[in-house]
Amino acid sequence: MKARTRQALALLMILLLPQYGTGLPWSDDMRDQPTVKPQEDEVSMPESSVPVSGKETLAVPKDLSELVRARLKAATLPNPVAANEESMAEGRKLYDLHCAVCHGAGGGGDGPVGKKYTPTPINLNLPYIQTQPDGQIFYTITNGSIQMPFYRDAMNELERWHLVNFVKHELAEE
Repeated sequence: MKARTRQALALLMILLLPQYGTGLPWSDDMRDQPTVKPQEDEVSMPESSVPVSGKETLAVPKDLSELVRARLKAATLPNPVAANEESMAEGRKLYDLHCAVCHGAGGGGDGPVGKKYTPTPINLNLPYIQTQPDGQIFYTITNGSIQMPFYRDAMNELERWHLVNFVKHELAEE
């Protein structure tokens, strides 16, 4: 009887061993790693880390007042992309992918998702938007606005400039 009891205990210990006794020091790394939610800033990286695809040229604003000041300062940024047919076509693809759900197909701020927001997204056809310098619109796309999320991680710099060209030249009211 004692032998059977010992065998049963040994079997139970063998079955429980993987759960309690074989954890390696790195076995919880996946569970304990920092997570980034969609539309959140990146996890801060050490200064010694190397960026994967280059470094963003525009600083990320810390608060709303810094965002407004930086947007005004960005007005001096020159648009390195010519507003030609190819740029407009690329801008249209990017607009349809990233912007139309909120701003609407024609830029009127009446997209299916945008209708759910209060206030609704801004009408991109208005003179207020169309008279802004390219750099200012680029900065808004890059760092977002009060309700608008940033797109610096969703599009590279060249794509954002194509989008600026599309907004300024294709969505302007006639």
